[in-house]
Amino acid sequence: MLLPIIGRLGCAAGVGSHSPETVALGFCGIREVEKEAARCVLLGVSCGANIADYVSRKAIEAGQNLDPVKVVAQVLMYPFFIGTVPTQSEIKQANSYFYDKPMCILSWKLFLPEEEFSLDHPAANPLVPDRGPPLKFMPPTLTIVAEHDWMRDRAIAYSEELRKVNVDAPVLEYKDAVHEFATLDMLLRTPQAQACAEDIAIWVKKYISLRGHEFSY
Repeated sequence: MLLPIIGRLGCAAGVGSHSPETVALGFCGIREVEKEAARCVLLGVSCGANIADYVSRKAIEAGQNLDPVKVVAQVLMYPFFIGTVPTQSEIKQANSYFYDKPMCILSWKLFLPEEEFSLDHPAANPLVPDRGPPLKFMPPTLTIVAEHDWMRDRAIAYSEELRKVNVDAPVLEYKDAVHEFATLDMLLRTPQAQACAEDIAIWVKKYISLRGHEFSY
């Protein structure tokens, strides 16, 4: 089963990614999967990708407590990653379409509890040391990035770190595309959005299809 987590940081203002509310959001979804199928793929859009990745980590820590449900893969669509040390795309495209750097920083200030605010908060930066669990235990991770998204480089860097520990973690980059190019209503009919949907379906299928059965979502 494909479990989507579509996020908007502004809608989650004041609720930290480590808060019980956010963790419960993901785990309630996983628990619902028990009624349908045991093989679960998390799909997160924008800040929803941050939540999906965090829930994947918590699912690993939970271990057999989630049986029979298993997170077998995750799809991170243009994740809302950021960090204190800027990447090249964060420098060159700080004033990019839809979400520029000042707006993103403001979103994180609204999202995280004031006493925990940091661009290297584990909810914001997937590459901070000792974030846990070890990356080698993470599920296969497909990362979707857009050419004109200033957050793209950090998402790519996270995927590279996953591949270094032998996690299946491909990156699909779409040219002439912006953040949320495949999920905004006004862009759903673009060639990039349609190609992205097909690419995700092909990749996800190999992780949740059972022999003799097609998957659905």
